[in-house]
Amino acid sequence: MSLSKQLLFAVIGILSILKVNAQQSHYECIAVNKDTLIKDIRLYGALLHQHQDFFNKAFSFQGIETGVMINHQFLFGVYGAAFVSNLEVKPVKTSMFVNIVKAGILVGKLSNEHKVLHGGCLLNIGYFSLKADSGNFALFASYETEIKINGLVLSPQLFAELNITKWMKLRTGLAWQFYSFENQSIITKEHLQNISLDFGFIFGKFD
Repeated sequence: MSLSKQLLFAVIGILSILKVNAQQSHYECIAVNKDTLIKDIRLYGALLHQHQDFFNKAFSFQGIETGVMINHQFLFGVYGAAFVSNLEVKPVKTSMFVNIVKAGILVGKLSNEHKVLHGGCLLNIGYFSLKADSGNFALFASYETEIKINGLVLSPQLFAELNITKWMKLRTGLAWQFYSFENQSIITKEHLQNISLDFGFIFGKFD
C-alpha cells in the first residue's frame, strides 16, 4: 500500500474516533448559557446624595451612578457628583467660595440581594476638580479662578439597601473620602477628607 493511501486511511480513522467521542461527550464552555459564569446581568441607575463636612462646614454632593449588577452580587459602573452651589468657607482670614466636581468608576459587592434588607460594600475611584475664588463665581465659569486643584479621590463605603419595589431600592451608607493632591498654602487634604453619610435611590429591574 502506498504512503498516500496509508495517510488517507489514518486521517479517516482519526476523524472517525473524534466523531464518536464528540457524540459521547458534551463540550462545556463559558459561551454556553447554562455553563457561563455570568448567569444574570441587569442595568441600574441611581440618584445619590453625599453629606459631609468640608472645611469644618456641612455640605453635600449631588450625584448619579449607573452600571450593571451581575448575578445579583457584583456591581460595576461609573459615577459623577458635584456641588450644585458654591460653598463659602474661611480657610484663611478671608472668605472663599469653593466648588468641587468628581467622576470615576466603581466596583461593589452585594450580600443577599433578594432579601428586603441587605448589605454591601463599594469602592469608588475617581478624578476631582476643585475651584476656589475670593468672589462668588458661576458653576460653569470659563474664567480662571484664583485656586484650581486636580487630583484623585478614593471612597470605600459600607451600605445597606432596602428593597422598596421590584424596580426601586433605598441605599444608605457610610464612606470615607481620601483625596490625593499636592497641598498648597490655602487648601490641604485635611480640609476635604472626612467621613460621609451617603444615601440615594437605585432604579432597575431587580426581580
